[in-house]
Amino acid sequence: MKLLFKNKKKYKDLENLSLGSIGKLKIEEDLVPQGINYVAPFILISCYSTEKRKSRVLFFDENSILCKEIELENRSHVGGISYDKIHNLLWICNSKGRISSYKYHEFLNGDLSSKKDFLVADNSLGGGFLIEEEKFVCSYLTYFDNKVYVGSFNKKKNGLVKVFDVIRESTGIELKYRSEFNVPEKIQGLTFYKQNKETYMLLSKSYTRIKDSSIFIYKYIENKNDYTEKSCSLTLPPMLEQIALIEENIILLFESFAKKYSYNAKVVIDDIFVLNTQKILEKFF
Repeated sequence: MKLLFKNKKKYKDLENLSLGSIGKLKIEEDLVPQGINYVAPFILISCYSTEKRKSRVLFFDENSILCKEIELENRSHVGGISYDKIHNLLWICNSKGRISSYKYHEFLNGDLSSKKDFLVADNSLGGGFLIEEEKFVCSYLTYFDNKVYVGSFNKKKNGLVKVFDVIRESTGIELKYRSEFNVPEKIQGLTFYKQNKETYMLLSKSYTRIKDSSIFIYKYIENKNDYTEKSCSLTLPPMLEQIALIEENIILLFESFAKKYSYNAKVVIDDIFVLNTQKILEKFF
């Protein structure tokens, strides 16, 4: 972690709850990291290009060594990536209100022919609209408990998360609208953690190179339609993107080390930090 100017604020939550860094990331200069997920033995990071190249997914080992790079068929910001172990699918945010699924092991070998797109931001599958500045968006997603959660990022108003059941039909995988809930503004990612009979939802919030990021922690109640109330939260450095589980803990992805931002970001982080989930819960619950 590099401070570009003297920063009086110490990120105690990062210091006290961190299990350390897996390692430092090195990516091509035009790439900006957005989404992160763990599929043993790889850490997957989705990136878009500032040079109008196609977006891609990078495969790092558990020492943050780049092992593989898969080019996608679009230039989406690919704000979220998640693995569905029940159906062996990789879910990735696409553009224009769509998400895409790929058969994971085919994708791993560079074969994208299994790709299937789902338009989820409008109401064709049910529910409300995922929009930002009057445009359909799928800003982030995660897979949990045989459901795909897809959310919208908004700068000034609450976002929306739509929940879809993943169903295997004779024609292949389909999504069925289940429910939706409101989340605060500026949400960049979400993940879930289950302990005993309780399920916890963690939301990452960030915006701009200067303002600190947050992780909000809620007890998740199925079919509850609003999570915008004040919640337990962690204060972290700026530019936090997607968060995800690695084993029982949480990995953090910051975009501040991308060349697009690193020259004037308040804090530059090129590490993948791991937070101790148990300590987080003990802090608040």
